[in-house]
Amino acid sequence: MLSLEDPQWSKFSANYTDGSHVAALLSRAENGEDDACWYDDLHQELCHQYTVSEAAYPAAPHLVRLAQLREDLRKHLLVLFGVCQAFSEPSALETMPAGIVDEWRRSAEEALPLVADLLKHKQPNPSNLLYLLSTLAAVSGYPALARAIEAVDYQAE
Repeated sequence: MLSLEDPQWSKFSANYTDGSHVAALLSRAENGEDDACWYDDLHQELCHQYTVSEAAYPAAPHLVRLAQLREDLRKHLLVLFGVCQAFSEPSALETMPAGIVDEWRRSAEEALPLVADLLKHKQPNPSNLLYLLSTLAAVSGYPALARAIEAVDYQAE
């Protein structure tokens, strides 16, 4: 896992800045700051309008590790990771260092039981269920299915 202090973060583009900003946001999350101070910016930097940035790849293991540690934010962190998994371009992995690619794939394996555990509990609304099902498909290796689930416009009966 790329240390959040590693200068290599700046080599990865984010949607608005570069990876060093992503590392700073992840560091804020790791330090227990309120998610209102970092989550929206992190989401936009990693996956804005389904465009996954280069910085999402080294950020992946951090998202999953934070999801393991922060039960209060687990669903949000896993859904963000799932969206990145679902909408990432396979060709983007070809340009990433091998260690980053390995961590990206390992992160999906580690996220799977966390998502499954969240699905054991009754979801308070159908949107949560759709996001979790999409995430489950993405981390299980079915990005097209994840994108299809993400596109469902559920109307309450």
